Amino acid sequence: MILGILGGMGPMATCQFFKYIIELTKAEKDQEHLHIIIDNNTNIPDRTAYILGRGEDPRLEMIRSVVKLESMGVDYIAIPCNTAHFFYEDLIKYTKVQILNMIEETARHVVIDKEENGDCFLLSTEGTYESKIYQSTFKSFGLNIIEPSQKDKKVIMQWIYRIKSSDFDISLEEFETFVNRYIKDENIPIIAGCTELSLLVDRLKPKRKYYDPMVILAKRCVELKEQVK
Repeated sequence: MILGILGGMGPMATCQFFKYIIELTKAEKDQEHLHIIIDNNTNIPDRTAYILGRGEDPRLEMIRSVVKLESMGVDYIAIPCNTAHFFYEDLIKYTKVQILNMIEETARHVVIDKEENGDCFLLSTEGTYESKIYQSTFKSFGLNIIEPSQKDKKVIMQWIYRIKSSDFDISLEEFETFVNRYIKDENIPIIAGCTELSLLVDRLKPKRKYYDPMVILAKRCVELKEQVK
C-alpha cells in the first residue's frame, strides 16, 4: 500500500508526522516501512484566516494535492492538519482514494480510554474552534469538548504561529498554568488539536493526560498497512 500525505500545513508538522509513522512501524529493514508520497504543498492558504472570513480559500490547492496524490497511485491519504478537516467533505468529492479523518480517529481513540464524563479540553486554532469540527464529531461519539475563553484562544494562536516560525519558547510552567485555569479535574484530558501544538506537547511532556491527534493518525496509517499483509 502507498500512503499519500497532504502536507505543508505546516512543513514542520508534516515532517514530524512522517517521523511518527517511521517510529511506529515495526520494521527491521527499509523494505518493511510504508511507501509514502508527501506533497508538502506550502501554497495552501491559511485555513484559520479563511474560516474567520479574512483570508483566501484554501480548498483549490488542497484539492490539487489530493488529485495529484491519487494520480501518483496512493491507496489512502492522511492530512496532518486539524483545521484542514473543516474542508474534509469538499475534498472527498474529488477522489476515489480513502481520506482518513483525523478528528474521527481521535474521537474513536478517546472513547476507548474515556473517563466517566467524557470531557476533553481542546487546544486548537481559532479556525478549528470556529468550525466546530471537534465539538460536532466528539458529540456524535458521546464526548464533550471544553473550550477556553475568546481571549485565551488568541493566546493559543500566538503559540501556534510562533511554533510555525520555529520559536518554541513556551515553558511547561506557562503551558500548565494556562490549562489549569480551565480543568481542575486531573482526569480530564487535553486534546492537542493543532499539529503545531502536537510539536509543543511532544517537547514539553506535560504531566496531565493528553491525546495527540497527529500520533493517533500516524498509528492508524500504520495499522492499515498491517491489515493488508
